[in-house]
Amino acid sequence: MTKNLGNASRTISKKQPESSVLGRLAPALFPLVVVALGYMIGRQFFGF
Repeated sequence: MTKNLGNASRTISKKQPESSVLGRLAPALFPLVVVALGYMIGRQFFGF
């Protein structure tokens, strides 16, 4: 068994990395992209 001595160096900083603009907008734009793709595929194959 291994005991945790608590003296290991930490490589992960506690500072939160800044998210980019694209990273913040991607969840909002995802449904719009899905609808646009569905429309284009539907128009191509089903003649909407």
